[in-house]
Amino acid sequence: MSLETELANFWEWANMTPDTYNEERGLGEWEAEYPNWEAMYKAANEALGKLNTEFNHDVAQLLVHALAIDNEAGVVLKSVEEKLEDKLRFVRKAVYSNQPQARWQMAELLGHVEVEGREKMLLHLINSEPDKYVIRRALLSLSKVNRAKAVELAQKYVRDSDPFMKLVAKEITKKQV
Repeated sequence: MSLETELANFWEWANMTPDTYNEERGLGEWEAEYPNWEAMYKAANEALGKLNTEFNHDVAQLLVHALAIDNEAGVVLKSVEEKLEDKLRFVRKAVYSNQPQARWQMAELLGHVEVEGREKMLLHLINSEPDKYVIRRALLSLSKVNRAKAVELAQKYVRDSDPFMKLVAKEITKKQV
């Protein structure tokens, strides 16, 4: 059982591709209805084992897709956190991927797992991200990594039109630095 096969099964079931997923996923949560998550998780764990042996960009990309589609349950994220020995290359791949559902999970991970350049990656997500949910998650994580910088960046979102962005920004800025 390979992750490539399991993802192909998912994309067939979803009637999508990794490239159309972001535009066609709607509000999400429907992914949880996929009937073969156990096989997907097993294949993802096997992929993590391969990455622990030797980093492979193709395997890492497959894992980014598995991470993205598992965004509701977070099982793949937990496996990455617990089982991936050297997280840096994978985290970078996911942070700079075209999958916002993977990017927000990496923002979350960076809030409590120390990897080289984590503040820089969070700043990248905050400053160049089109998806406000990813920005919110990155700001919350940055507030754990560099509180003063998070407060500074959150200032520009205090009057944002997105009520959730505004809420996060106000929460970050009201705490003492």
